[in-house]
Amino acid sequence: MAETCTHLDQIRAIRPRSDGCEECLRTGDDWVHLRLCLSCGHVGCCDDSKNKHATAHFHSTGHPVIESLESGENWRWCYVDEILLPSEIDAADAYAYERQNVMPGKARSSHSATNDGLSARQSLPLVGDISANGRSNGMFKSICRRVRRCNKKNLEPSLELAVEIAREGREGRRIGTLFTFGDADSVLARSRPLILDPLAGHTEQTRQIRDPNLRGTIKELAQLDGAFVISDQGIVVSACRYLDAAASDVALPYGMASRHLAGASISQVTDAVAIVVSESSMVRVFDDGKLVAEIIPELWLMDRYNVQLTAPYQEEVVGDLAVLTAKA
Repeated sequence: MAETCTHLDQIRAIRPRSDGCEECLRTGDDWVHLRLCLSCGHVGCCDDSKNKHATAHFHSTGHPVIESLESGENWRWCYVDEILLPSEIDAADAYAYERQNVMPGKARSSHSATNDGLSARQSLPLVGDISANGRSNGMFKSICRRVRRCNKKNLEPSLELAVEIAREGREGRRIGTLFTFGDADSVLARSRPLILDPLAGHTEQTRQIRDPNLRGTIKELAQLDGAFVISDQGIVVSACRYLDAAASDVALPYGMASRHLAGASISQVTDAVAIVVSESSMVRVFDDGKLVAEIIPELWLMDRYNVQLTAPYQEEVVGDLAVLTAKA
């Protein structure tokens, strides 16, 4: 590996040739994220996508540098030198950038209950953290890859909100709550209101999970009983719902109470992902009736008694936050 990018002269002022992955558009396939070739303008899907067309384009053409087309991301990647660059760089910026040994989304560090040693950990950004290129990054890519249903634009803000509630509590006390993400119609059909819905009658725009005003409202409403139901489009369609779903074959680790059982059950009988905030400040994610991830907002909570995932799992840590994701 080179220590600096030696292909800056191949970066062109280029426009995307299409509005999506060129090959996937032709075949009718889906993609996760999009990458732009800075030599010719080809748009291909990322390595988290099934077809990995951006990387395939590099192998077929030798065009070395791509740029992320994701909203809120501002980085470029040199396949040859394996170096991460901020998007503002061009051929005139001939100074050296520090080499990074992984492409975004490829950070991994394995952790097993049988491994008592410290494993190498790749930093991932906290909520609101700013990366070296001046833009914030997501920290839940491993969870998004693990669950069946992932709209990154809306699932990650839902997870971030759960972590904020776990960290902050409300008025000096810890609180627990539950979110479901996706398959909202099925969740509504298997639940009922505990009280008059405080979000009823508000426009979809004001109920968008990425809206700062709504997030503050949800933190207040989280003190009430019941679940929040979030659609794939990131709309909080209902609050304070009693999840009337019981899956008899759901098996949970000891110590998980009714909120976790409700989340696991609803994730099994629907296609929704359940995000449970416990009063112990842990955030747990259920998919298809199984515990698939744990988010630990304070590392002092991370001991063998709190971690419920069974090995093998991946562990990503930065600052005081850890994300543990079950391996498929």
